[in-house]
Amino acid sequence: MRSRARSRVRALYYGHTQGAVRFQGLLLVLDLMIIGFFIVGQFIHDLPWFWIVDAAIAAFLAVDLFARLFALGSIRRWLKYPITWVDLLVLATLLFPAFLANWGFLRILRLWGVVQSERFWNVLARGRFDDTQVEDLTKSIITLVTFIFLAAGLTQALFIGDHPKLNNFVDAIYFVVTSLTTTGYGDITIDTAFGRLFSVALMLTGISLFFSIAQKVFSPPQKIVVCSVCGLDRHDPDARFCKACGDQLTAPLRGRAGKARGMPPKPKPAEGS
Repeated sequence: MRSRARSRVRALYYGHTQGAVRFQGLLLVLDLMIIGFFIVGQFIHDLPWFWIVDAAIAAFLAVDLFARLFALGSIRRWLKYPITWVDLLVLATLLFPAFLANWGFLRILRLWGVVQSERFWNVLARGRFDDTQVEDLTKSIITLVTFIFLAAGLTQALFIGDHPKLNNFVDAIYFVVTSLTTTGYGDITIDTAFGRLFSVALMLTGISLFFSIAQKVFSPPQKIVVCSVCGLDRHDPDARFCKACGDQLTAPLRGRAGKARGMPPKPKPAEGS
């Protein structure tokens, strides 16, 4: 009985059937709503109903974490998923706001975790963008956005009050963006030795992240299929064999997922056409 229930929950969370996709789509919508609340929460935390929503999100995350643990049946497998660690950090900030209030910005990690998860790309446009250049570019942009919020949160937690104009989260975001873009207006600066090292790290990281996004925008599209022998996952669009080891490339996940969902396969071109 228990194994049957575990199989059913696992199929809902990690399956590719139409019922599983609908369930995962519902979870995705809830995830995006939670992320939106976390972002807006920086500006509405004084409202009386804020803590009620916070408690409801904590309950949802706890149930979701337990359901995934039950589905996998192993704590070790459960902890292998990055989204598990992200949700545990977020849940800690929700359950212990008195001790972790200054670290509530860690909740933005859930945005990164959602976009990195296979569920997001299986559900989005019915897997159309899974293992494509769109996925690569989106992940890079979300990594940049997540880093900006994390850096702003760290700035607020570590340096609030060190400058007359650094008083809230908006000021921290402004400081981080001007540092990342190396604009450096100079109206908000952190003059301590640690603050200057922090600013240097922001500038170097910003250059790297912007370069990564530009590279993905202007690079030619590639087939994204992981080679089962050498692990190379970038190949020419018409490649049938791995250019590193010569092993035959298998179909990407979205093809198998589409078949499981009852989507008709793409017609093969006629010979000689």
